[in-house]
Amino acid sequence: MIIFLCLKKEFDEYVSRGIISNKVYDAYKEKLGKKTKLSQIKAWANSLPYMKTILSDLPDDVGIAIEFNIPLTSKRIDLVVSGFDKKRLPVLLLFELKQWEKISEVKNQEAVVKTVIDGKEKKAIHPSYQVLSYAELLLNYNYYIEHDRVQVVPLVYLHNYSFKEKDPLLANKFKKYFKEAYIYSKGDQIKLKQRVQEYIKYGDNGKIIKQVDQSKVKPNKKLQDSIEIMIKNKKVYTLLDEQKVISEMIKNKAKLAFESNQKTVVIVKGGPGTGKSVLAINLLGDLLKRGLMGAYVSKNMAPRVVYKNSLVYNNEVSIHELFKSSSCFFQDKANKYDFLLVDEAHRLQEKSGMRYNMGENQIKEIIRAAKITVFFIDEKQMVTLKDIGTMANIKKFATDFQAKIYEAELKSQFRCMGSDSYLDFIEGLLYNKKETYKFNFDFQVVDSPKELRDLIKRKNTNNNARLVAGFCWKRKAAMADNQKYMDIKIGEFEASWNLKHGEAFATRLNAIDEVGCIHNVQGLEFDYIGVIIGPDLKYQNHKVVTDYKMRANTEKSLYGLYVLMKQDKDYYEKRADMLIRNTYRVLLTRGIKGCFVFACDENLQKHLKKIIANRAITS
Repeated sequence: MIIFLCLKKEFDEYVSRGIISNKVYDAYKEKLGKKTKLSQIKAWANSLPYMKTILSDLPDDVGIAIEFNIPLTSKRIDLVVSGFDKKRLPVLLLFELKQWEKISEVKNQEAVVKTVIDGKEKKAIHPSYQVLSYAELLLNYNYYIEHDRVQVVPLVYLHNYSFKEKDPLLANKFKKYFKEAYIYSKGDQIKLKQRVQEYIKYGDNGKIIKQVDQSKVKPNKKLQDSIEIMIKNKKVYTLLDEQKVISEMIKNKAKLAFESNQKTVVIVKGGPGTGKSVLAINLLGDLLKRGLMGAYVSKNMAPRVVYKNSLVYNNEVSIHELFKSSSCFFQDKANKYDFLLVDEAHRLQEKSGMRYNMGENQIKEIIRAAKITVFFIDEKQMVTLKDIGTMANIKKFATDFQAKIYEAELKSQFRCMGSDSYLDFIEGLLYNKKETYKFNFDFQVVDSPKELRDLIKRKNTNNNARLVAGFCWKRKAAMADNQKYMDIKIGEFEASWNLKHGEAFATRLNAIDEVGCIHNVQGLEFDYIGVIIGPDLKYQNHKVVTDYKMRANTEKSLYGLYVLMKQDKDYYEKRADMLIRNTYRVLLTRGIKGCFVFACDENLQKHLKKIIANRAITS
């Protein structure tokens, strides 16, 4: 979307009359239907006049776009200039403009610096990285740029900033960024002006910017090949047996959907370890390779981060854009994407946003946004009161859109050493069905949480063992980034909940010293998992029971339960009971090679010990 577009002669006039920020703001309100912060308006008023001098010697019919929205993203480029070079070839100059005056270093973080924004020192993305990422997105996803070989040039202009000796912006770790997107400072007006004139000799009346904005959005050949190679090189993403059969079925349905222009929904059912995520990642590569535009979608951040990082080399922004949150589709127009692959679809919710007040229904929004949507689902992994991802709900909205509906099921289990009998045991234990003690899987019950932690640390030979727990201990928000703060206390045992920020719990090296929760591991797997079963799961009268009162009130999975119980106490008590059981079903099935357990409830601990003893006799 072009927020504001004009020719260079008009830009000069608006700046000279002191109305350029007004013009941009009016266009912003008209195009986006909302106001913006005063700080943004001041930024336009302060930064854009500097560009009048830089562009002064360009032809009057050069195109200028301000706040140019990159298609399929929420990212906007501060200023874009379009024209032709001396060989009459199309050129786009992308400018990242900053009012920064003071910058300091941030250690141990990629592409991040500190600066003063709105009177406060804050972390910010290195401007060269920022504009380079915009250029990469345009080059890799814009058909017009690829087909017409438009030269895209990223530039940074810090018009209030003067470089100092050993400047933090020019630190060696940022060299790979500022070599590609050179930074011009307060004293570099003449250099930047000359650079601009080297690239643009003739005007285009803004046509290049319009063509870019109206172009098809699809991955270019280089990106398609890159993703295909990365997936094929990861043995963990190899499709087996029915995974391959269902993959071919979905690709065939996708082909039919596009040939007949028929909106299509595919629902793939599968329990823990059946390869839903592996299938989703493979389909992402295969469908992109066919020139289709789409994304892998999940409500939880953890699987998105882990799977995209498994494919990313050098922090490639283009690949990051293929992994999206389920909450980002409520403003999208119909069929914006060719396909969407929704992993952990049982976790979809009605509302989006931090306060759950945006959008209408995530299932509806996702189906509307894509020509073909694939939902990967396991209803027994619904773990919060807000989860609405049921088969019935998906079918309802698919029918509302007159979509063709197809179903498939993954039955073979590849986690837990491929032991279906172990999953049967977990089902029997948690849902009070008949328990089977015979299973070929390393399941151990240890005598203390300290012993459990020690065992998991010994198993963590390849950063692929983790300690997790039911959410029965409060997380103190102010200490969410302090690994030395002990949230969890069980007798003499103390531990910290996983750090809130930074790299994902599943891959961060020092995460072995923390305890993860359901939100960190759902959709993922580890060689070994250690599970602290909290006091919300007990054993009474020969049955496993739940106690929702033992859930920490800082955990939002049962948020609003007491209010809802005033409407229908019996229904919501049963719902809370099921969600707690589902939570432990997820935690107890994350291990590929083994699962080790300590239960806070003494009776449950004894019951589990008895199971181990009986298993030793019967197996």
